[in-house]
Amino acid sequence: MAFHPALVLAVSSLLSLAPAGEPGTRVHLECVVRDSGGRPVAGAAVHIYQTDASGRYTPDRPMDEPHARLSGRVTAGADGKFEVDTIRPGGYPKAVRLGGVDRHIPAHIHMDVTAKGHPDLRVQVVFSDDPNLEDPYWKKWAASLHQPIVTVEDKDGRLTARVVLQVE
Repeated sequence: MAFHPALVLAVSSLLSLAPAGEPGTRVHLECVVRDSGGRPVAGAAVHIYQTDASGRYTPDRPMDEPHARLSGRVTAGADGKFEVDTIRPGGYPKAVRLGGVDRHIPAHIHMDVTAKGHPDLRVQVVFSDDPNLEDPYWKKWAASLHQPIVTVEDKDGRLTARVVLQVE
């Protein structure tokens, strides 16, 4: 049988976003992409990016999201699952003025999901123990925009959080 490149589908369901030695607290994300009926979305493509432990996307330009140093792509498996090894991101170094108040944005990991037959999904995964989430402004933001709020737990000596991404 002859090799035909169009028939080869490489699915990588593990992304090492933060290299070994990257300063910060290591965290492992167990993720799944589901549709509105709870069914797994196979082959969903996910672009993930975040700040480093100091809250910067790049060393020279802290808020340069498009050129985030900690950035990568992963494809969900047939079961809609993928995993990410990274660090907990730092919060932005400066507050932003929102609603007439200087507010610190909760530390977050961006996940942009593209899946055939579904509208694109862009979320910011935030952590339940982030003190900035105590601000009613951010609680309302997370709830109204359906931002995933994850809890980090020790799972056999590894800090782990489960992320559910729901596409419509």
